[in-house]
Amino acid sequence: MAPNLESLPETIAAPRTDAIYNCHAYLTKVPVAAIRPFIETFTAPSDTVVDFFAGSGMTGLAALSAGRRAVLSDISVLGQHIATGYLAEVSPMALRDAADAAMKKARAALGELYKTKRASDDAVAELTRTVWSFTYICPACTKEMVYYEHISLSDTPPKACPSCSGPFARRTWKRGEDVPVEVVVTGEDGKLTPQPVCDFDRRMIAAAAKDRRQKDVPSLAITDDREMYSRSGLAKAGMTETARFFSPRNAIALLELWKAVNSTADENVRRKLRFAFTAILPRASRRYQWSAQRPLNAQNQTYYIAPVYYEWNVFELFDRKVDAALRADAELFGSRWRPLFSHAGAKDVSYELASADRLSHLGDASVDYAFTDPPFGSNIFYSDMSLFHEAWLGRTTDCTSEAVIHTTGKRKIGTELRYEKLLRGAFAEAFRVLKPGRYMSVVFSNSSGRIWGLVQRALRDAGFKAAPAHVAILDKGQRSVKGLNSGSEGVVTVDLILTVQKPTQSEMAANARPAVNGDTLALIREVIADLSVEKARNPSYVYAHVLTKAIQKHLLLDDLHLGDVLVALRKAGYSIDRKSGCLAIP
Repeated sequence: MAPNLESLPETIAAPRTDAIYNCHAYLTKVPVAAIRPFIETFTAPSDTVVDFFAGSGMTGLAALSAGRRAVLSDISVLGQHIATGYLAEVSPMALRDAADAAMKKARAALGELYKTKRASDDAVAELTRTVWSFTYICPACTKEMVYYEHISLSDTPPKACPSCSGPFARRTWKRGEDVPVEVVVTGEDGKLTPQPVCDFDRRMIAAAAKDRRQKDVPSLAITDDREMYSRSGLAKAGMTETARFFSPRNAIALLELWKAVNSTADENVRRKLRFAFTAILPRASRRYQWSAQRPLNAQNQTYYIAPVYYEWNVFELFDRKVDAALRADAELFGSRWRPLFSHAGAKDVSYELASADRLSHLGDASVDYAFTDPPFGSNIFYSDMSLFHEAWLGRTTDCTSEAVIHTTGKRKIGTELRYEKLLRGAFAEAFRVLKPGRYMSVVFSNSSGRIWGLVQRALRDAGFKAAPAHVAILDKGQRSVKGLNSGSEGVVTVDLILTVQKPTQSEMAANARPAVNGDTLALIREVIADLSVEKARNPSYVYAHVLTKAIQKHLLLDDLHLGDVLVALRKAGYSIDRKSGCLAIP
């Protein structure tokens, strides 16, 4: 089939706000709405789509919604768990009834550990959440400072010791024991009411810490050969076991809920409940950040614990997540539940655990289209962060074949060569399994032109046509704190989607145009001069357009970096708004 490329815009805007995207977190995901236009452009109904860096399975969900079949694969045990959870089609009533039954069973097993005494009438009630704070020990006077008690309403940290006025330095002061400082409970008027921690609360916390069930809480060691061991400073904080990230009460509540969920008889309902359970783990842990204005969620890319954090009632989190799963199901399968999903069903999406450079489950020239989002560079270490969930699943990802570049430890040696070898192997396998004349779209985000050059060469060497069929900018909307500061940090906030074609047999000989090194600074200046106000909305957009032009001209820009674009923009008179990250046009 000849794709209608006119239907694909240069910029794909797909904010990460839909019910499917937000149902279960995964380190990087492309929204279904961003993938579906590519599937509909490059395939026909009932065609087979492949994604060999499948992650949490968004390509499979997009294919399902478009009436196509999908074969997904990845090394990620967590990714496979999430994808199959999304695809488990269940009756909404059956799911809600099973969730309520599991919570009732787990609450009974937990006992009174979540109870508190309401300050207004001394009634015993179940708490909604507890706020905890780090304590720090002043090196000058050795007095302990409860961090929560000395931050401002704008979350500004204290500047001095409250006892001796010595300067406060969070990085160098020793930590004391974390302490509970506030409990939130439903008041007599039915509204959530904060109150100070009382002796009753302290007794419940102490009882949980001594509970014999603590030894049964699933846990995995985060060893010193893991990148996140050093990046998150886990040894210094004594947080080298995943179970330590849960408060004693939440650890037991999670354990009892997990046992109750796994005793659910119906396999599909059980799979969906397990999916909802793993979705709450970051928020159920100490990684759920407190803020004076509103909760700040948990950072998925690191094991960071903020100086003030939440111990949130596990059952409330789970109840909300089951509702979120029902909303995602309604969006994916339709608002009216059907035991047999018409046209293409969940049975038409499979997920294999396989390395991207060894797709033995796929035959030569057997698939119609590939859409994939490889992990590029050294920013995210999926297998390290997945330990947090995989401790409960009972299986772990084989990190030896992960496509990442290590920057610390023994695995740093030869890491770039291993990364390049795996990426080349993955593209070669994609070329093998695609039918002649068919297409592959690759999502890419990296601030280094050198990594881009590697991708260009790997695609060309695999046999794909030198000239891309289509290049698009993917803007997923929400930006991280680092992204908003991209005027000063080398952080790219938009992705590129590069689509290449596997030539037919008759076209093979014509696919020999070599790529040459380009003049980086000249190309940047050319792009800045040509860009409209809309296309130059932030530095990442400009960077993406530089890469797009280089790809279209068959130029390699190994020495290109986002920093070069920032310098050129400043020289051209542009400034960057610190709040929005947008460019101010001169």
